[in-house]
Amino acid sequence: MKTVFAKAPLRMALAGGGTDLEAYYSRYGGFVLNATIDQYAYCKVEPYREWCFKSIDLGIEEKHNFWEKDLCEGAYVDSKLKLLVNSYQYLTAKTEREPVKITTFVEAPPGSGLGSSSALVVALIAAIAEYYNIPLGEYDIAEYAIEIERKICDLPGGKQDQFAAAFGGFNFMEFLKDGRTIVNPLRLNHKTQNMMELSTVLYYVGKPRKDSRVIENTEKGLVDSKTVLNATHEIRNACINYKRSLLMGDFDMISELMETYWRMKLETNPHVASPEILDSYDFARKNGATAAKISGAGGGGHMVLFTEFEERHRLISALKEKEGRVVPFKFVNNGVDVWRQ
Repeated sequence: MKTVFAKAPLRMALAGGGTDLEAYYSRYGGFVLNATIDQYAYCKVEPYREWCFKSIDLGIEEKHNFWEKDLCEGAYVDSKLKLLVNSYQYLTAKTEREPVKITTFVEAPPGSGLGSSSALVVALIAAIAEYYNIPLGEYDIAEYAIEIERKICDLPGGKQDQFAAAFGGFNFMEFLKDGRTIVNPLRLNHKTQNMMELSTVLYYVGKPRKDSRVIENTEKGLVDSKTVLNATHEIRNACINYKRSLLMGDFDMISELMETYWRMKLETNPHVASPEILDSYDFARKNGATAAKISGAGGGGHMVLFTEFEERHRLISALKEKEGRVVPFKFVNNGVDVWRQ
């Protein structure tokens, strides 16, 4: 059997983050707008003498015997590579399987705010499905990834990352109260996409989010706090306006909406902004950024900075004085890709 490779793009969260949490969309419905970038999660599946799971970026390798009773009967594991092992188990428990080696590599760390963990699971599902000839579409892959992350591996979070990695491009996503998701691809003209790249600076503050309580506290606030709920309503409304502004190429309004998102996000949970993020926000605004926001749940990872053409060079040069780093990127329009070698 031939070796299978897959890659799934990471995403930049642009608007609506937090409304894809079940605690919110199950009552009010949610909207998110995001775009995929040229950073990827990779997966390789190949025949092997034993079941072996290896994460190159984490430097971890595990071996599991799927002929043992528990694993043979579909049991899941709780290990450092549980995303890899349980993705394999989820897809193949009812198939005839021989030992394989699954190797992964992700170009951003967990907690980076770029949806790296979800992109990894999407790449895993696509590669394993191709290897075992399991036909899956983009919606299937995304929904399976959500099931593996949220239910099987008990990892907190929303639903946007999995759909972004599966579909790719600029997408306006609707999360319905009944649990269904509708992905609406935005057909931006080439000029608008170029201007978005030119206006956006992706900045890594230097510390990934390592504490899942950032997400859990936000979810709790959606249930217990009227302030958090009202702020999330504002984030949802701003997302609708962001989509309209993006399609019209109104970058001044996009900048204003990013600032609205930043203020409302702080109201949902002050812990989304670590000291490093707060310092980076103030520094960026003083050195040419017209707006700035976190990408993802917050607590660490990446920030999305918005600037004007005349200020872009000054902003990037100034950020070199900080401990973090500017991350070069391009927007990409393709989702998960899989091939045999």
